[in-house]
Amino acid sequence: MSVQTRATALQNEIVRLYFYFIRDGMLANPSGQPVVEILDTDGATVLDTVYPGIENTGVWYADWFVPANLPLANYYDRWTYQWDSTSSVQETTMLFTVHSLDSYINFISRGITVKTSNRANQLLHDLANDFIYEAMHIPIYFEQAQRMMQENQAKRTKTYYYFTLDSSDYGAEESSVYTSGGKNFTVFQTLLPDASSSSESSSSSIDSSSSSSSSSIDSNSSSSYSSASSFSSSSSSLDSSSSSSSSSSSSIDSSSSAGDFTTTTTTPYVAKTILTCVGSSDPDPSGTLTKFSGEGSATITYTGFTKKVARLSTMYNFAYRHWNQDPQPIVRVNNRITDDGWHLDYDGKIYFDSLMAPEDSVNVAYNFSYFSKEELLSFLQFGLQMMNGLPPASTSYRALETCPTEWNPGILLYAAILALKRLIFGLSWQEKRIIFGRPEDAQHAQQIFQDLYKGYMETWTEFGKNVKTLKLPSMAMYVTPEYSLPGGRCMSSDTYIRCILDRAERYLTIKEAYGFSLNKEIMVESVNDGKLSFEKVGKIWMSGNKDTYIVKTETESIRLTSEHLVYLPEQEKFINVGSMKKDDVILTRKSNGLEKEKLISAPILYGNEEVYDIEVPSTENFIGNKIVSHNSRWFRYMFKTGA
Repeated sequence: MSVQTRATALQNEIVRLYFYFIRDGMLANPSGQPVVEILDTDGATVLDTVYPGIENTGVWYADWFVPANLPLANYYDRWTYQWDSTSSVQETTMLFTVHSLDSYINFISRGITVKTSNRANQLLHDLANDFIYEAMHIPIYFEQAQRMMQENQAKRTKTYYYFTLDSSDYGAEESSVYTSGGKNFTVFQTLLPDASSSSESSSSSIDSSSSSSSSSIDSNSSSSYSSASSFSSSSSSLDSSSSSSSSSSSSIDSSSSAGDFTTTTTTPYVAKTILTCVGSSDPDPSGTLTKFSGEGSATITYTGFTKKVARLSTMYNFAYRHWNQDPQPIVRVNNRITDDGWHLDYDGKIYFDSLMAPEDSVNVAYNFSYFSKEELLSFLQFGLQMMNGLPPASTSYRALETCPTEWNPGILLYAAILALKRLIFGLSWQEKRIIFGRPEDAQHAQQIFQDLYKGYMETWTEFGKNVKTLKLPSMAMYVTPEYSLPGGRCMSSDTYIRCILDRAERYLTIKEAYGFSLNKEIMVESVNDGKLSFEKVGKIWMSGNKDTYIVKTETESIRLTSEHLVYLPEQEKFINVGSMKKDDVILTRKSNGLEKEKLISAPILYGNEEVYDIEVPSTENFIGNKIVSHNSRWFRYMFKTGA
């Protein structure tokens, strides 16, 4: 017996329903134990109640045994939880699809979990959603499938044997051949020995990389198997059309009087070690499998077996793997949407239950990820190695869960850089280019990736300067002189600036411009290479109340704090207001351009008033009250170590 996913749930099998708890953008556990209710196709009738287990921080799962006679349809799992004792109770409903047991062959493939730490799981979530989201959610609109299965119906049947072993100590590699009574059986999926726990379920249901973590059944969920088994056994006495009724009501005999009840015996689900093989004829009811070729235990003793005959349906292939289960794919057969009669492995293949004619046209719209989870983990691991290599490199860390949390931004940033490099290189090949449509669209996408790559590399270079020492940007550069700090180069709230707002030229006070800058783009008049131009504002902020000084020429005046910088063209430098004196020459704006004017006096103290500051990253200057002065460097202060 194996564990199925939301998209591959089968009758008489266990379906594992995953749920991600995300709070404030982070994976987090709710307060207490969540409750999961299995809902019928109407989304209201409760079929069963399950108590989930936890796999990682914020990653929970509920295992439910799907009754053998449950009608094929879409069902729902409703999660009820509470973040903390003071918050309200929340409900979230998810969808899963139940398929026929005959479809079993289509879904014995990869495991449904990958063994990762809580830290790595959070980093995977952040990388996929915050750095390369578009690469992990690429839509394909109705790609025409390629037929890849031959027409010989006799070759379209396989018999799968599930041997119940007497111990969990056995091991056998995929494709190894074992014999019993002169009959050969080929191992379908690798079985790993695990003597640590006799309660672990079959490794045939779990990927070899995660068998120790995902194949065990949480003790808290044992009651769910009990109740599920009760549902299965009790509902078998009912007509299939009424199987949507709840398990509690199914124990009542409809033909009995009101006081007569039937007794239902529940048998808890017991995990067993199962070896999955492909064979052509039945072995003895119990016995020993002897290795004929391949790798694995020399002999394997089994106490019983079950078999399932799987009929391989017509198979079609698609260009891309790693399909996302949300949103669900849309299948068209001969241009008509088809909701049943087919099954997906979400890895680039679709299987049809019936034999398809060669002239049938199959088109599927799906959403896929450019990178697999394993590839993202490799990017993160290499990001860790790059962080280890940054000086000083006296201490290194081998695993993501052991490195300092301060390294997270750097690890994510470099992992994103590697992903973008892979994307850019991939677009050199036709198979990858056609993802984005026309050649010019692919070229445009490649240019966007290259620009983003350059931006990430610049940020990585700046980030790596101080992350290992855990220091803030060097403060000595800004403390002396004080006016280099953000908020030091301030002007009175009524200072007028000429700007462009909503594509219209306007005069605004700095206070008015501050209000608009909170949600709109503003460009202010500035000096660029000796010429007047409008440049984009990086930030405007209030600096509180400070003493201001009047800086005045024959025609213009402005009130500035003593730390504010004003340009002196004859000396070709900026000096602070507190150092200026009478007859200093400054630049003022006139109708015909820039002119030089002398101060009629040294700056005069005006008084304490509300002041504002501004940043213009491109030119680092602006014109206020028609006088050229320097801006502050808010973003340089935040991200750089020098002016």
